[in-house]
Amino acid sequence: MCIAGPQMMLISTGVSTFASLRAGSAQARAYKESAKAEVEQIQADKEVAKLESKIAVNSRWRDYADAMATNNTFLALSGRDLGDASALALFEKNYNTVQEDIKNLDLQLKLDQNKRDRLIDTTLDTSERKASIARSSALIGAFDSVSSGIMQYEDIKIRKGTP
Repeated sequence: MCIAGPQMMLISTGVSTFASLRAGSAQARAYKESAKAEVEQIQADKEVAKLESKIAVNSRWRDYADAMATNNTFLALSGRDLGDASALALFEKNYNTVQEDIKNLDLQLKLDQNKRDRLIDTTLDTSERKASIARSSALIGAFDSVSSGIMQYEDIKIRKGTP
C-alpha cells in the first residue's frame, strides 16, 4: 500500500505536532521534578541547620557550666565568699553573656531559615515559569508544524492541480 503525498504530509504534520507537544510537556515535567528535588534538599539543609544550632546552644551552655565551675573553684581556693557582691556580679555577667550568645544563635538560625524559605519559593516560582515557557514553546512549535504542514499540503495540491 502506498500513501499519496498529501496524505503523507498530513500524517507527518500530525506526528510532528504531537511530538512537539509531548516534548514540551516532558520538559515542563522535568523542570518541576528538578525543583521538587532541590526543595527537598533545601528542607533537609534546614533540618541540619536546626540540629547544628541546637548543638551550638548546648555547647555554649556546657562552656558556661565549665566556666562557672572554674570560677567557683578559683574563688574558693582564694578564700573568697561565693555570695559576695563581686562574685555575684561576675556570675550575673557570665549568665547574661550566655543568654546574649544564645539569643544571637537563635537569631542566626531564624535568618538562615528565612533565607532558605525564600530560596524554596524562588526555586518553585522559577520552575513554574520555566515549565510554562516550555509548554508555550511546545505549543508554538506545534502551531508552526501545523501551519507548515498546511502550506506544504496546499502546495502539493496546487502542483497536482487538485481542488
